[in-house]
Amino acid sequence: MLNPYEVLGVNQYASEEEIKRAYKEKARQYSGDIAMLNDLDIAYDTIIMNLHRNGATNNGNYYAYDDFSDIRERLNAGRIDDAETLLDGIPVGRRNAEWFFMKGTIQQRRGWLESAAESFQRATQLDPSNREYRNAYENISRSRSGNFGTHNTDYKENSGCLNSPCKLCSSLLCADCCCECFGGDFIRCC
Repeated sequence: MLNPYEVLGVNQYASEEEIKRAYKEKARQYSGDIAMLNDLDIAYDTIIMNLHRNGATNNGNYYAYDDFSDIRERLNAGRIDDAETLLDGIPVGRRNAEWFFMKGTIQQRRGWLESAAESFQRATQLDPSNREYRNAYENISRSRSGNFGTHNTDYKENSGCLNSPCKLCSSLLCADCCCECFGGDFIRCC
């Protein structure tokens, strides 16, 4: 693997601002070279992740862990592993409601609904006034219980698996998908 500092053209004692500036300059310089841009991305991510993982810049100043915009950007770009690496690099004592919300988002995207629900619940407990955290927790709680739509007041816990119209439709669509996997078609219009 190439030395990330050499790829960006900075020394190992460069500040985060110098690293960002060098990355932007090199990205402009090599805008048409996809292989070089890929190397630049890897080098930049490696250096920044190491800085965040250590919790300090090379000059010893600690980061403020209340700005998760770079982690949100990675999540929005589908770079879940990168986002999780940055997130897990934040020391336990500095993990706030936003940290738990981001962790829950990563867990949800990976399909780990129980863990995601716990993380969203913790975020909501730490910051109960945050509507985004509360919505995430409520949505995942509904999806875990099978109530994807609005609350059905007529539904009783022990009333059978197909008593709810939502569950009936879900079951029919699931049966159609299974039939189509084996070459059949249960519902012709879908």
